[in-house]
Amino acid sequence: MVYLHAQAAAHAGLSLSLLCLTNLVSALPTGPSPNTNNTNSNPYTYPHPPAGGNYNHHQHKTNGYGYGPYAPNPVPDYTPNPHSDWVSFAPSGASPGFKCYYPYLSNREWEGCNEPGNRGCWIRKKAGYGDGAGRYGWDVHTDYDNYAPVGVRRHYTYNVVTKTIYPDGLPKEAILFDGLFPGPLLEGCWGDELVVTVINSLPNQGTTIHWHGIRQLYTNDMDGVPVTQCPIARQDSFVYKFRLTQYGATWYHSHYSLQYAEGLAAPMLIYGPSSGNYDVTVKDVLVVNDWVHGKAEDAYQDEKDPIIRGASTDSILLNGMGQTLPNGAVREVLNKDIRTAYPVTTIYPGKKNRFFIINSSVATAFVFSIDGHSFTVINNDFVAVKPYTVRSIVVNIGQRYEIIINGLDDPYLSKSGNYWIRTQPADGCNRFRTGYFNTQSNPPSIPFDIRTGILHYHTASPNLSDLPTTLSHVTNFDCADLHVQSSLIPIVPWQVKKPLNNLATSTFYAAHQSHPETGLGSEGAYAHWLLRLDPKVQRQHLQQNKSPSQAHAGNGKPYWMEFTQPSLLNLENTAKNPYLNTLTYSSLDKNGFIYMVIDGALLPSTHPLDALYPNGHGNHSESFIIPPIAHPMHWHGSDVVLLGQSHLPFDPINSPKTWKFNNPPRRDTVTMPGGGYVAVAFKPDNPGVWLVHCHIAWHASGGLALQMVIQDDEEHIYDVLGDKAVNGLREGCKSWERDLWRGDLAPMLGKEDSGV
Repeated sequence: MVYLHAQAAAHAGLSLSLLCLTNLVSALPTGPSPNTNNTNSNPYTYPHPPAGGNYNHHQHKTNGYGYGPYAPNPVPDYTPNPHSDWVSFAPSGASPGFKCYYPYLSNREWEGCNEPGNRGCWIRKKAGYGDGAGRYGWDVHTDYDNYAPVGVRRHYTYNVVTKTIYPDGLPKEAILFDGLFPGPLLEGCWGDELVVTVINSLPNQGTTIHWHGIRQLYTNDMDGVPVTQCPIARQDSFVYKFRLTQYGATWYHSHYSLQYAEGLAAPMLIYGPSSGNYDVTVKDVLVVNDWVHGKAEDAYQDEKDPIIRGASTDSILLNGMGQTLPNGAVREVLNKDIRTAYPVTTIYPGKKNRFFIINSSVATAFVFSIDGHSFTVINNDFVAVKPYTVRSIVVNIGQRYEIIINGLDDPYLSKSGNYWIRTQPADGCNRFRTGYFNTQSNPPSIPFDIRTGILHYHTASPNLSDLPTTLSHVTNFDCADLHVQSSLIPIVPWQVKKPLNNLATSTFYAAHQSHPETGLGSEGAYAHWLLRLDPKVQRQHLQQNKSPSQAHAGNGKPYWMEFTQPSLLNLENTAKNPYLNTLTYSSLDKNGFIYMVIDGALLPSTHPLDALYPNGHGNHSESFIIPPIAHPMHWHGSDVVLLGQSHLPFDPINSPKTWKFNNPPRRDTVTMPGGGYVAVAFKPDNPGVWLVHCHIAWHASGGLALQMVIQDDEEHIYDVLGDKAVNGLREGCKSWERDLWRGDLAPMLGKEDSGV
């Protein structure tokens, strides 16, 4: 069956879709240049490279005070006994003994200023220096894409191992960082440089580690995906080195096939300013995820199955604890201590308590809420936003939020003084082995209980023996929650200009093949997910190019890469491989914008037969359907602005009339509503090869991805990275190839998924 929107009428002319989109975007308004609070008059930043400067971030030196893309070298190492002249302070909520250090700023002239009542401030000049406190410095209004303080270099080492764990009472042989789930919290400060050594101690797999949402400006080689590096061989290691120009919460996880579904994921905090004032930071980051009891690769067989057509998860975990019980049932409390049954989060009465929330799931979006409490959102996906108060928030896969909860003056408005934390799977964005969560069905479908944690108050007489008896009043479980998403306004504004690209060839269906793929051998001979162009646009695009290339993204092929041939090391061949779905953006205005639409229904001008016979030859070799389900889409290497998002199908004539160009919401992971569309824009200012993919792990493994090559014709990507970085990647590939041919890894040559 082909899913069409209501306007899919008679078969229109070949060029209608292309002409409609091209004519429309040419009429879009041009916005002013982005507002920058820190200007070139600030002597403590260095936002621009010198004329003719080397793009190698490892070599180019600046004035030593701050950096944009071209950071100073070296960044001093953190030591237990730092120089007494450095600006230093302990950020709210950090682990004991953790401090932020700024070695290029003397504490005789500068000071940390992130205190209760002034959380928007980070570092400022002391009164009496220059022209007064606060004139120079870094705060929540600083344009962090171009300005950041310079911190210290922090070293971490993580060992990837296997271990049997029981997070929901059932055993699973998991793959973990240092044997922990979730993995160890990685901490840094705004402006730090991290040097993370990852050791692969797995018996039969490689690995790569991705730092979700980290912009990796001019460090594409550190993105940690098979697109940029070969997997880390067994008993080998890889050193990731990158700077933290953003701040907020995120997570780091494997990007090697389905490995993070086995437990290889962990939280990460980058301390920086906030857009809302708070008193204290809650100790624990709230990490919510679904969980697969068996092996993820076995669950993936259901995704490949032409009858089942979809893999399932088994339970919900919050901070590594869970249990699947019938709706309304509660877990057993041992020794009269509720902490034996549920993760307990402690806050203070009468205080403004700051939380961080991360969804590290495989396939589930959650509606997060706390009984009896509203909360204020102040950051999404590393973007500080104007404070916005809600009763609940949808957290899709890969998304993060920083929130503030006003603690009740009298916690015992609840009989026990404890309150349920609920993480209910959103309607249409979940699939569990016991069934779907769907509050819109009659009767509502709630396969198991979704009370996953407890909010507890720190009082003189704390009650840790009685479970909450509170009720929820949340009624909206929509996966996209468009009203809230559109209300999250960034503090640092972007004004979106006309697109630099042709929107017609950057509008992709989130589609599924209706017949098995024939070009990927026996391992890939199943129906895949893919991002594809409108068939008529694809045909016209090929006709208009004198040297047509089937490798252009959206050509009707699923994404599929080979571990031994990362695209970053094979730039010349990347554009020739139809399974790498490559978009190339060269020599574009770095302050301009690329537009992209991910569409959940056929365009109005597309006839149903074009989905059945997209190549026009009357056969099913590339036929596809568009299942009306939501997809959390994640962009590597850049934030994207949310131009438009709708449950209605995309209309190239009318939809853009509703888009927002004046400081729209901005993040790195956005939801395409089922049967609707999402439109985004981003700046082509970060050279490299960057993935765009659905963050439902089954879909990414199935091929729902593309890659973007962003480069300047005057400076090759390798010039940006530097010889040392490129040679390091090549040495890693040699190590991986040696490991493959030892013999016991030979089956890995026949992988069954996209690799990402």
